[in-house]
Amino acid sequence: MTRTLLPHRAPRGQVLALACVVLLTCALMMMASFSVANAIHERTRLQAAADAHAFTVATLEARGMNTVAFMNRAIAGAIVAEMGIHAWRALARHNVNMYQAGMMAFIIVGVIEIAQCPKFNFQHCVHAFQAWKIAAKFNKTYKSKKSQLEGKDNDWKDAVEAYSEMIKKINEDQKKILDKVKSEIGTTSITLNMMLSKTAPKASISTQIAKYNTSGFACALEGSNFDDDCDPPSWKQAGTVKSASDRTKIMESAAMAARPLWQVGGFLGRSASDQGYRGFNPIGNPIINPSNMTDIMGEGTYIEFGFPSKSKVSNNTISAESGAGGVFVQWKHGFGVGFVANGKHPSTPEYEGVPCDGSGGCFMNFRSINEGGETDYGQPATYGAISQELRIMGTEGAPAERPWELNGTGEVKMPAGTGKFKYMAEGTGYGVAKAKTYFHQIDSWAAPPNLFDPFWRAKLHPFVRDELKEILGKVGDSKGQQIIGSGQTAVEGVTE
Repeated sequence: MTRTLLPHRAPRGQVLALACVVLLTCALMMMASFSVANAIHERTRLQAAADAHAFTVATLEARGMNTVAFMNRAIAGAIVAEMGIHAWRALARHNVNMYQAGMMAFIIVGVIEIAQCPKFNFQHCVHAFQAWKIAAKFNKTYKSKKSQLEGKDNDWKDAVEAYSEMIKKINEDQKKILDKVKSEIGTTSITLNMMLSKTAPKASISTQIAKYNTSGFACALEGSNFDDDCDPPSWKQAGTVKSASDRTKIMESAAMAARPLWQVGGFLGRSASDQGYRGFNPIGNPIINPSNMTDIMGEGTYIEFGFPSKSKVSNNTISAESGAGGVFVQWKHGFGVGFVANGKHPSTPEYEGVPCDGSGGCFMNFRSINEGGETDYGQPATYGAISQELRIMGTEGAPAERPWELNGTGEVKMPAGTGKFKYMAEGTGYGVAKAKTYFHQIDSWAAPPNLFDPFWRAKLHPFVRDELKEILGKVGDSKGQQIIGSGQTAVEGVTE
């Protein structure tokens, strides 16, 4: 029997099985890489959005405070203008009074001349009557000028009322601007929502952080419509200004600093005459033979000494008094002196300046905290906090299965046993950031923060660990709180 031997065949299928295992493993690794890359991409997007959020809020606050600073300057300028109105009114009255002093001086000249008349020197008698005639001219001019000045009283009062209304209107606009800023740093802000739509369209802004920002903004200001939003209330009282009268004095000081020469001065500090407002040197600088007086008296010598005019803003009131004055005249064979006292004419209007007691016409003040400690003068810090599901990438709605995922759970059960391989990062991601609204006068750090100089700026700012832990707690990131630890050391190695 013949047997046919078949050719020997090698075993088949072993490499194919190994390849399947390798390909499956590579597929799982690739899917895991895609998932981790997706999570990292979304986490980076969240941090960029948080940085943009914090910096945008700080920028909005800085712009609002700069605008308010310009408006506070306008209020101070209006008060200075009001002081000018009062002062020039007082100076005008002083000029009028000097005609009266000239009249007194020439009455004395006439008396001295008539005293020499009994010696049968009839020339002195003539001079006496001429001097009294000049005195009558001075008196006539005094009454005429006085009547003209008092005829302008309504114009003075209208000007006073106009500046008063101007200040009230500026203050109302200040409050509206700050209300707008408060709205723009809240959760309903159009600006912040537009920013978020560009940086992280699937994310949301923390409502807790929005309240935190508005509270910090309220604590930095004094006189806004949302003072009571400052939390805690005890911090609101920590500033240097604790009463309405103290706030009023701040604006009064600002106005007086802008126009210091109108303050009450010492003897021979300054003088007023037909030549206007002028100063004295230490030994005196009398006005000799001004044209308006020599036109009346003709020949002779006229010397005027002026005492300070008084114009000031104090206790929420702007007022002015005409300065005292003295006149010495030498005419013919006689001489005379005349004096007028200082005083405020009853018709001169007073201006109720900047009451900070809620009656209107006040201003916005920066609630500065005493230097030292960690208060940083009370300059407001702003925070950004954005949260988002890390699986969301390019789709609307809740997390859904990605093309590279085997299922919606993002995990694979091991062939044997109950083990699972989680190949997809999921959960909520958080991005937080801090910024600072700070004051820096150009080329100088010496000036303390205030709302009179428009030098407010914005910058990103580092966290210390306890502060970062507090913010993470407010946005709900408990795992982040555990990771960063606690203490007053700075995050990421920043020491200051």
